[in-house]
Amino acid sequence: MTDYCSDCGTRTETQVVAKRPLSVCPSCQRIFFRNPKVVVTALIESDRRVLLVRRDIEPGRGLWGLPGGYVDWDEHPERAMTRECEEETGARVEAGALLSVQHVVMENEGIVILSYRASLLNGDGISARDEVQEIGWFEPDRLPPLAFKSHRNVLQAWASEVRTRGAA
Repeated sequence: MTDYCSDCGTRTETQVVAKRPLSVCPSCQRIFFRNPKVVVTALIESDRRVLLVRRDIEPGRGLWGLPGGYVDWDEHPERAMTRECEEETGARVEAGALLSVQHVVMENEGIVILSYRASLLNGDGISARDEVQEIGWFEPDRLPPLAFKSHRNVLQAWASEVRTRGAA
């Protein structure tokens, strides 16, 4: 909950608004809604392998995940996904289909995760960059330890899809 009003500086109080306890400023009546943050991830596939990054920041430092990150307030989620891929790996990608929408509550914070399929536009110069220790290409049955359940959900669906394609 918010302790002080960012408009007038008055200490906020918890009040029930629309049947939910929220911080409200008793002076100016501003309501502080608890909106989720939006995160995007990219599933980049090549030759039946997926590109993953080993995280160099918490949460999940040292574990693997899909490239991605937070959406800025003024950017479209697809643009955020392409920006995050380039920042973390140098990969230029094009957004494809939206694969999943997941809601996660972490440490009293809501996060909405949009996972996109992404097409790799450049194969040269890909390397670990911002917030990443290393990158790697992984086959469906050889995935490394993953940082987040939400990434595991996307990768399990992808692995099942790859196996089905292989059987056809």
